[in-house]
Amino acid sequence: MHRALPAIAFLMTTAAAGAQPSGKAPIWFGPTSSGSHLIVSKPVRSWKDMQFDGLVRQRTDFSCGAAALATIFNAGYGKHTTEAQVLVNMLKISDPEVVKEKGFSLLDMKRYVAEVGMAGEGFQVDFDALRQLKVPGVVLLNIRGYNHFAVIRKAGDDYVQLGDPALGNRVMSRKSFETAWNKVVFVVVGEGYDPSSALANPPPPLSARRLFEERSPTWAADLTDFGLSTVNSFRF
Repeated sequence: MHRALPAIAFLMTTAAAGAQPSGKAPIWFGPTSSGSHLIVSKPVRSWKDMQFDGLVRQRTDFSCGAAALATIFNAGYGKHTTEAQVLVNMLKISDPEVVKEKGFSLLDMKRYVAEVGMAGEGFQVDFDALRQLKVPGVVLLNIRGYNHFAVIRKAGDDYVQLGDPALGNRVMSRKSFETAWNKVVFVVVGEGYDPSSALANPPPPLSARRLFEERSPTWAADLTDFGLSTVNSFRF
């Protein structure tokens, strides 16, 4: 009977954890021995949540354009808007039935940007022009037959960093991007743009070396803080 108690406790803990809502969740470290009073509460975030840092996430199949504009307004111009607000107002100046079937067009986005006192224009350019882009831009990608808007954050020699309303911050190879891209970029210009914003200055693409450096094991010098001698340390 006593041996079953740890298993029951584990199942109860697992069930309770599964009932927790998504988002920031604390990790609680209780006492590990009798007489111990150490309690540490540490909020954590999932990789999925962090993937959308600085982005407005789309919540419907046809709102990628609205979410992309909301991202630019918030991250590039310091506004405070939501996908829902942009979506509702864009529907007022477009055909709702067409939007539900095909999504918003660049013309819908241009009209809405003008309604809020900014300027938006689409330009047909080559890939090299994207590398010189100094203002926020939206690109239309055809991915497996589905047209999808995404914010272009930075273009390098052989890659593009995107703020994707559906998939989060991601990197596409130049080859894959050029295959999906229609060679048009929609730029948004207005007062209050911050060129030093995180939107325009994404971190470099993640590599195996950078991942190891950011998530590497604790070094020997840190282990001594916990009373462990260096004989217990292993380093590549």
